[in-house]
Amino acid sequence: MDAVHLGPLVLAYDRLVVFLGLTLFLGLVEWQSRRRGQPELAGCAWNAVMAGALASRLGYVAAHWSVYGRDPLSVLYAWQGGFSPWWGLLGGVVYALWCSRSEPRRLRWLLAPALAGLVLSLGLWQAGQRSAQPLTLPEARLYDLSGRPVSLTELSGGRPLVLNVWATWCPPCRRELPMLARAAAEHPEVTFVFVAAGEPAARVADYLRERGLELEHVLVDPAGEIARRLPVSGYPTTFFFDAAGELKAGKTGELNRAALEDLLKRLR
Repeated sequence: MDAVHLGPLVLAYDRLVVFLGLTLFLGLVEWQSRRRGQPELAGCAWNAVMAGALASRLGYVAAHWSVYGRDPLSVLYAWQGGFSPWWGLLGGVVYALWCSRSEPRRLRWLLAPALAGLVLSLGLWQAGQRSAQPLTLPEARLYDLSGRPVSLTELSGGRPLVLNVWATWCPPCRRELPMLARAAAEHPEVTFVFVAAGEPAARVADYLRERGLELEHVLVDPAGEIARRLPVSGYPTTFFFDAAGELKAGKTGELNRAALEDLLKRLR
């Protein structure tokens, strides 16, 4: 499971799992704080969460500095994702220890809520992983920009394949396409396919020409078959198939280059 629908909203499943775990942690600490008449306990918990979020981001950036160093401003693009859960956990623990230095009992009052939140997050994550069905490269009626039918299996040619489902009207899709185009040129061992969902070929061709984007494999899906055969929760959605055509990973939402490189490693 990669994403869930909450009404009109589409949320990445990993972010939802973390959000629910943190909500349980903060809720339990707030309850204890009021029960014990110690408002500083809740303040410590909130600050620990913020310290953990900062450590999570900085740890991820440091581990992928070869990518972020090319464009340091992209460190601020947190909406694209890019967080290390273990660095975040370490940052939160370090702050909680510092916050409890003058009153060691405070650490004990934070420990049980923290464990409850961690168990909830890990349990939901495992449940999502178990519910995921094994998928293979689909056979769908797709067409290139000249109207000729194209088979994804033939395009892959026995190589790993990255399938990006996008739309010209989708802002996150428009932002990530240039990055994906560069990645496709730098990874000739992987076939990158860009499927424009529910749009006419002429509109897609005009858009690519206006933006000066050169993509080798651009297809259109007028009948929306990809969304019926693969778990497309929103746009953009990117799927990663290995050389045998088995789905190894999927990502709903805008990708950053560091996350893309991590996912490409799963195809080796």
